[in-house]
Amino acid sequence: MLSSVATDRNRGGASLAHQALLYGSKEEFLAGAVPFIRDGLDRGDPIRVVTTDRNTAWLRAALGADAGRVALGESSQWYRHPVRALEAVHRSVQVAGRGGQRLRMVGEPWWTARTAQQSTEWARYESLVNAALAWSHAALLCTYDASVVGPDVVAQVARTHPELVVNGAARPSPSYLDPAVFNAECDQSPLPELPAPALWFRFDGMGQLVILRDFVISHATQARVAVLDVTQFVQAVYSVATNAIEHGGGSGVVRVWTDPQTVLCEVSDTGAGLRAPLVGRLPSGRSTARGRGVWLARQWCDLVEVRSGPAGTTVRLHLTLPDVARHAQ
Repeated sequence: MLSSVATDRNRGGASLAHQALLYGSKEEFLAGAVPFIRDGLDRGDPIRVVTTDRNTAWLRAALGADAGRVALGESSQWYRHPVRALEAVHRSVQVAGRGGQRLRMVGEPWWTARTAQQSTEWARYESLVNAALAWSHAALLCTYDASVVGPDVVAQVARTHPELVVNGAARPSPSYLDPAVFNAECDQSPLPELPAPALWFRFDGMGQLVILRDFVISHATQARVAVLDVTQFVQAVYSVATNAIEHGGGSGVVRVWTDPQTVLCEVSDTGAGLRAPLVGRLPSGRSTARGRGVWLARQWCDLVEVRSGPAGTTVRLHLTLPDVARHAQ
């Protein structure tokens, strides 16, 4: 059997290995994952596996006593939120690197019961891994159950992973796209029109940010948002508005919508637009000064959408109300 061992020949970064395995059976999954794990064990790499309970059971049986040397987790816990997942893998790679080790990870993104917006964000996550970890020498194997994911997901897998594992061996993906190009594709369509009326507040200068904060707190509280969620959501809006003042022309408008399911807040400015294609998309330390605020906002909200051009930037922040989130689970 050919090995799926991660190599340093990878277009995702200097020595990053980011591979995808599409499988349709237990045998196909194990043929790709087990050699990847065993090679890491032989090299002394720290190994993390984040997959389904079923796949974890398969791996425990296949690895035998060596299963105790692998950190096993459940994918629905790790992959709850794409931006937080990106931050988590970035942090894990950093920790391993400080110890002079190469993190080796098998992950299975949690694709079931997702909206079109969520699917886009998870595909974006896979693409951004290549930029966020380009400095590292981590080895990542992302597995996808072909009986669960749809053909649209299968197509995106090949465009977001520099290498595909086929018949136990890694090969370059012919349709892989640079993360900046893929990210721009995700943002090509305009944001959906929202119904009127919307509550709004025009701000001009840093001195009005306290008023803006109280404005958002008031309307989020009326929508029954939990205290912790209010705090984080308001901080997200505050960070984006600060960016608008410092980098987006000095002023902007905040609009708020609420319904039984969500609180939505939009911050728009009339600046020159975002110049860096991945601004606000990468973990702390990899984003520009302007991007840091948007990066933090992405972690504090359920979804953050950005559209930017020469006429200005619009950032739309979504927060799902707690009772709806519990019902969805």
